[in-house]
Amino acid sequence: SSLALPLMAAFFCRMAMTSTDAAFVGHLGGGASDGGTYLAAAALADSCVWFLLTPALAFSRVLNALVAQAVGSGHPKMAGVWLQQSAFWTTLSMLPCLVGFFHVEAALLALGFSRDLSALAGTYAKYNVFWPIPNGLYECMRFYFQAQGLPNPAMYNSAAFVLINALLNYALVFGGPTRWPGLGFVGAAVSLSVSRTLQSAAYFTYMFLLTRRHAPTCPGLSPRHHTRARTIEFLRQALPGMGTALFQAVVSNAATVLLGSLGTRAVAASSLLTAATNPVGWTLAQTA
Repeated sequence: SSLALPLMAAFFCRMAMTSTDAAFVGHLGGGASDGGTYLAAAALADSCVWFLLTPALAFSRVLNALVAQAVGSGHPKMAGVWLQQSAFWTTLSMLPCLVGFFHVEAALLALGFSRDLSALAGTYAKYNVFWPIPNGLYECMRFYFQAQGLPNPAMYNSAAFVLINALLNYALVFGGPTRWPGLGFVGAAVSLSVSRTLQSAAYFTYMFLLTRRHAPTCPGLSPRHHTRARTIEFLRQALPGMGTALFQAVVSNAATVLLGSLGTRAVAASSLLTAATNPVGWTLAQTA
């Protein structure tokens, strides 16, 4: 339980950040669209974003097994090699995924969603383009340390940034306590981009620069650590997980696509339910 509870708390907080964005977006009104339309558009954008990023995240999640195996077999420095492999392949594979963020509107139109809803979702997706790579690197670091029995720093970091993300939403969506009107709808996406980028930077600063928790298991940066055999082994372990994750993403997003034929209100209602239940549901699924 000393390991499970921090893992559950950290994952819950990360899912709660997206739900916080949905809560603020759903309270928008008085503009060209109502809160329900904004909520539906943000949810569709989030679905597209996570679908595009799912394959790349397989390169970080494989660290749980590889790092634990390296440490348990008496070769701790291999854990650092796997971390570097993971960070490289995660970053490289995300670059083409980010291009897809600029084609979300066209994809939703092709799936039969309305022009206005597709345009809003497409705009929202473009403002999410800044956080995936920092978030992917954070995932690599988090899995690297949790496989070594160090989950608490990620838990505290994630909990802090739920609050920071909420404050940023308040400031960027509504303008905060000032007379500035805020960015409105896209403010939530900007808030998430800022939060996830700062979250990754804060975790790296604490774990690598201040406490140097990586020192016992990191061999340093050198191309000689990354032999052809090691690279092939890493890809052999990671690629099957990519296919599994992609299939799960297709299944989880199928309902949203089908709801599109029922109109914006149906998508908004589904989005509200998802925002309320995802933190608990995904936490239990990922840490079971």
